[in-house]
Amino acid sequence: MDSFLLSVNNEKIWNFYNTRKDLSFEQVNLLFIDLMSSLLPNNADCITPKMSEQLVENIKNIQSQLVLVTETMKYNHNDNIIKIAVKLSEFKREYIDDVKMILNNNLSDNLAPLLREQNSIMIDKTQLLINEILPKNNEQVTKQLNASFQTLHTSITEDTNKFLNSTINPSNLTSFITSLEQKFSQSESRIESNIKEIRESNDKIRDISQSQNNMSLLLNNNVSEILKKMENSSSKGKFSENLVFSVLNKLFPNADVNSVGDKKETGDIMLSRGNNFTTILIENKTYNCNVPTTEVEKFERDVEIQNCCGLFLSQTSGITYKSNFEINIHKHNVLLYIHDVNYDSDKIKLGIEIIDMIKSTMCQDDAGKTDTIDKDTLDDINKEFHAVFSQKDNLKRIMKDFNQKMLIQIDDIKLPKLEKYLSTRYTSSIGKMVCDCGFIAKNQGSLASHKRGCVAEKNKVKSSIELTVVKEQNDNIINTIKKKKNVNDAS
Repeated sequence: MDSFLLSVNNEKIWNFYNTRKDLSFEQVNLLFIDLMSSLLPNNADCITPKMSEQLVENIKNIQSQLVLVTETMKYNHNDNIIKIAVKLSEFKREYIDDVKMILNNNLSDNLAPLLREQNSIMIDKTQLLINEILPKNNEQVTKQLNASFQTLHTSITEDTNKFLNSTINPSNLTSFITSLEQKFSQSESRIESNIKEIRESNDKIRDISQSQNNMSLLLNNNVSEILKKMENSSSKGKFSENLVFSVLNKLFPNADVNSVGDKKETGDIMLSRGNNFTTILIENKTYNCNVPTTEVEKFERDVEIQNCCGLFLSQTSGITYKSNFEINIHKHNVLLYIHDVNYDSDKIKLGIEIIDMIKSTMCQDDAGKTDTIDKDTLDDINKEFHAVFSQKDNLKRIMKDFNQKMLIQIDDIKLPKLEKYLSTRYTSSIGKMVCDCGFIAKNQGSLASHKRGCVAEKNKVKSSIELTVVKEQNDNIINTIKKKKNVNDAS
């Protein structure tokens, strides 16, 4: 086809997209299709009732997670703004006070190293502030704030050098202090501008999250409506028939598969594959309890009237007085009963192959062959098919368990001593990410996520800040001692 077109006449759908111009009709439907496709079984292009319930549950989980993420982002955003504003105010006050004390209490020869040291302390404090408060994964915000702080540090350093190279007098001291205060004010303005941009970005994210939430609600309502329709027994039965119909069309692409559930005494589906194969009447049931004998009797009557073989499929339960894969011969027609099919194409195909083989053998007998199948032999064949089916399921289960155990064993293959030795010789022996607390992460993202809640990492940052504070106290003591010494020398 050169072009494609779909239209809707539902007022509710039209109102939804008309009031939300930011949502793309195609993108929303593609998202829903991808979500449904990931949950569809390989043997049918339809959703089973169980899968529909799982889909509703998944949508509800996604919806609650979106709300939680939105609220968390909003809380963290406001909390970070308050922390940054408070810390910057403290840094400004402490820095200005320290500079005033240095200028008032020291000789010109001692000013240069002391002022440069204060500038260095200011740089370290702001860097620690950024690393401590901002999330590690918010690189854009970190870069913006780092750029603002770097501009402030560069400007203060230039003013400090200019002041030290000039004649130191009360007028220059006042101008220098005023210039520092102006620099801090300008820096605060730039940071407020960055915070405003961050707030606008978060608002956009919140709007997108709200749109996703609305879309999830729409999907949730649509699936809920489907489930409500399926609560009706007739709708549920028709839905199940459509699933079986789809499976049969995939299994036998050259067969004539007719849905005849609306006709009397014909079962649900008639499978015709030409003269070389027998026609099979297929009865499909979806019961919460075992299928009653009245349905079995009706099935046998329909097979007798249509004079063909029959396949009785119970999708979610057993069949009263019938064993799984039980084979009956009724008026020279083969009848097969299968429990708990769950739309498994392998079970359906195996059942049809059993009917074909037994019917073919019976036709050969009718053509004059001397070989016959007595009741005991037929019972033995039935037992063999039971055994084959059971062995097949066991082999599948064994293969799955074996694969899981193999993966575990492969992960356990390690050379810790060699790895430890190689790590001392090379940058990374196998690319492991290790935290200071000993936690080993699989990748950089996992390590960053761990460090945000790691007690050892927080203690490390706290210790660094404490060391800075201790260093400041020691410097103040040294300055006081020097001051007293200078006074004594002058005396």
